[in-house]
Amino acid sequence: MEFLNDTFDYHINWKSRGYHPGQHKSAQRGMGIEFAGHATIIDYPDPRRIDIRQTIRDPFEQVQVRIFNQRSATPIVIASDLSASMNFGTDKSKHKFASEIASIITNSVMAKSDAIGFIGFNDKIDPSWVSPLSYRPHRTEALIQRLSSYHAKSSGQKGMGNLYQHIPKDQTLVFLISDFHMPMVDIRSTLRHLRKHRVIPVILWNKNEYENLPKFGVITINDPESGQEQTIFLRGNMLEKIKASYSKRKTDLEEVFLEYDCPPFFVGEKFDTFAMSQYFNEYFHA
Repeated sequence: MEFLNDTFDYHINWKSRGYHPGQHKSAQRGMGIEFAGHATIIDYPDPRRIDIRQTIRDPFEQVQVRIFNQRSATPIVIASDLSASMNFGTDKSKHKFASEIASIITNSVMAKSDAIGFIGFNDKIDPSWVSPLSYRPHRTEALIQRLSSYHAKSSGQKGMGNLYQHIPKDQTLVFLISDFHMPMVDIRSTLRHLRKHRVIPVILWNKNEYENLPKFGVITINDPESGQEQTIFLRGNMLEKIKASYSKRKTDLEEVFLEYDCPPFFVGEKFDTFAMSQYFNEYFHA
């Protein structure tokens, strides 16, 4: 598959607390290049770091060593919507598309030596859809593969509100993949619980949902506010009303995510890795 080796560049704008070596700024002392100050050789017994000039200046005549912060790994979690609205799609469902995106995220995380986990949610969070953080993400990869052929039965997304219970206590980068066809109150509640983490909302909207519709006939659509399927008779100006509904929904989603400092990343028919890299450069400076 064309996306198997795709990656994008991401970074965090906080200092990782992880002990595992990685590529992010860290608060951990180690063999890095970020100067963190001086200490006595008694407090930090590393003769390789002796600073002769600082030692000469020390009024207490103690040997001084330079201390540095190492580069560390950071936790990454993929949370993917398993609800029925994600069944949408003819050639490829949103579940399959989410699986492809999750594979690209995993590739990117492995390239940076970070730990990764996976959580699938619908009206609840089933333990069989949870993979704990690991630097060898075999379980996560297995769930992503399972997602590629998944077809949801009637279910919603209430379990999204419990994601915080399954995410590490340390500050975590969370890729939240969904079409977000759900009540806005549920989105706000989720974001409130995840305030200490960095949430990246990856919003899957297919143009066939709201633009590439027939001008006349019976169709089934997902209500963008509730996620519920509706069968309607398309006629007259109904198409324009559907487009207006999605346009307003897009504005509402942008407002609520920006309120919680989580700029949304909308995805149409293709996941653009370059655009994802630019997203991190624009919004989250390292």
